[in-house]
Amino acid sequence: MFPVGCVTYVPGLHHPVDVNRRLGAFCEARVPPSVRSKVRVGFRIKGPEVVLFEERPGFQSPHDWREMAIAKFRYVGTQRLWRLYCQHRDLRWHSYEALPAASSFKKLLDEVTADPTGIFWG
Repeated sequence: MFPVGCVTYVPGLHHPVDVNRRLGAFCEARVPPSVRSKVRVGFRIKGPEVVLFEERPGFQSPHDWREMAIAKFRYVGTQRLWRLYCQHRDLRWHSYEALPAASSFKKLLDEVTADPTGIFWG
C-alpha cells in the first residue's frame, strides 16, 4: 500500500471527504500494482491545500523514497473556487495558466490527469 492522505474534516476545505475519496481512487488507479515497489502516488491535505506527489526510491539509498510534487490544489472559500498550481523548475508553485481555477475539484483533477501541456507528468 502506498501513502494516501486520510482526512475526514479540515476547516475551510470544500467537501473534504469527497476530495479524499477522489484522490484515494486516483492514486490507486494511477500506478499498476506490478510497479508499486518502484513508483507510488500519494497526496497530503493541509488546511485548504492539497498536494499531489509522486515517490520513487532513491538512487543511492533505495529504502529512502524521494518525493516529487506534481500539483497543488487550493480551495478559496471566499470565492468558492478551487485553484490549480504547478511547480516550475524554480521549485515554486505557479498558477496553472491553462485552467487556473474551477468550482469543481473533479474538473481540476481531470486536467491534471489529462495533462495537455505536459507540466504535471512530463
